[in-house]
Amino acid sequence: MSILEQIYQYKINFVENQKKIISQDKIKKKITTIKSKNSDFYETLKAQNDKVSIIGEIKRASPSLGKFVKDDINIIEIAKAYEKNNISCLSVLTDEEYFNGNINDLIRIKASTNIPILRKDFIVDEYQIYESKLCGADCILIILSMINEHLATKFAKVAEELNMDSIIEVHNIYELEIAKRMNSKMIGINNRNLKNFVTDLNTTIELAKKIGDCDKLLISESGFHSKEDIDKIKESTKINNFLIGEFLMKSKNLQTHINKLLT
Repeated sequence: MSILEQIYQYKINFVENQKKIISQDKIKKKITTIKSKNSDFYETLKAQNDKVSIIGEIKRASPSLGKFVKDDINIIEIAKAYEKNNISCLSVLTDEEYFNGNINDLIRIKASTNIPILRKDFIVDEYQIYESKLCGADCILIILSMINEHLATKFAKVAEELNMDSIIEVHNIYELEIAKRMNSKMIGINNRNLKNFVTDLNTTIELAKKIGDCDKLLISESGFHSKEDIDKIKESTKINNFLIGEFLMKSKNLQTHINKLLT
């Protein structure tokens, strides 16, 4: 069993246990009681035009690296620093087992910041989409390496009905062709292969060449450790949106590093 298959099975079991704590119907009822607005995640990125736009990620660990920040790290302060230093949007890892996160991280960050938030998790059940809405997420990630086209299309539709955006994540040409057919306005190209966790920025460059006549907003994800990495993508593609996590989370001087990436 691959790591991706292990993650999928874990997440299926985790969600089933969550349903015993609070049902999907109860979550739907709670959603009707909150003030809801259309997501501005996509619009925020689109408004940047040709300027470099960064989705700053909040995470403590990853399946490939394990835990890479201290337990006492203040994720609220990091989120506020991202916002203060012109990060366009936030990405919050809520997976417990592999990223050492939880949904409460998203709730707390939402209450402390004013920029759009992506819930970054392994979405395997529509339950998680309703949960994301209730907890304040503006956007969800749909990973085509993990689910089939039918489920991905269904999940994107549920998100749209809840006035949330979605990013369809791809890693190869087969997944890219599926993403191009879907209604979601955004495609994320993951430079990290989730089956073996090898990272290669050329993944974005090669897939961007094959995007064809497509009006989707493209985001390059993972593997960025310098301004030179961003320049490599920008010089070879029209992409100017980047999801960056580990490099920023490990930074000792967040403001300096963000400024370098954005200039």
